[in-house]
Amino acid sequence: MPSNDSELKLLYRGRVVTLEVREVDGRIREVVGHRGSVSILPVDGDRVFLIRQYRYPLDDYIWEIPAGTLEEGESPEECAIRELEEETGLKAGKIEKMFEAYLVPGYGTEKMHFFLATELSRGKMHPEPSERIEVHELPVSRAIDMIRSNEISDVKTIAALLWYWGMRG
Repeated sequence: MPSNDSELKLLYRGRVVTLEVREVDGRIREVVGHRGSVSILPVDGDRVFLIRQYRYPLDDYIWEIPAGTLEEGESPEECAIRELEEETGLKAGKIEKMFEAYLVPGYGTEKMHFFLATELSRGKMHPEPSERIEVHELPVSRAIDMIRSNEISDVKTIAALLWYWGMRG
């Protein structure tokens, strides 16, 4: 544990994140607090469902897997089921935890829980009003090629696809 560290000072509390600062050994450390999130890799045989979602900070659409923030009192599995249907219209007959990881541990507390969704059936999308999402179904091998060509640059999507590709043998 570092010596001479001060109490955290809350600078901002938003809907999704907090920003706090702390002095640690004479240096200011910024901490972006987050209650946690999920991402879901929907797979049907040798095909995967990806979304193209408009991301305001990038002012562009990017390829991603469905994901979202945990609501207060919601389990990661409940959140995964909810987000999958909201963003893709898909329902999973089977959902299983793949792994969990910290996204930016150098300055943030967000832990993401990764799920594999299989035995899929189609339902109705329910995106949030501000979300612009397109759903695409493509071969897993094509998604891996998209990582190689940098068409997919989202780290959660890369991690989930490579984990799945590696586990397939």
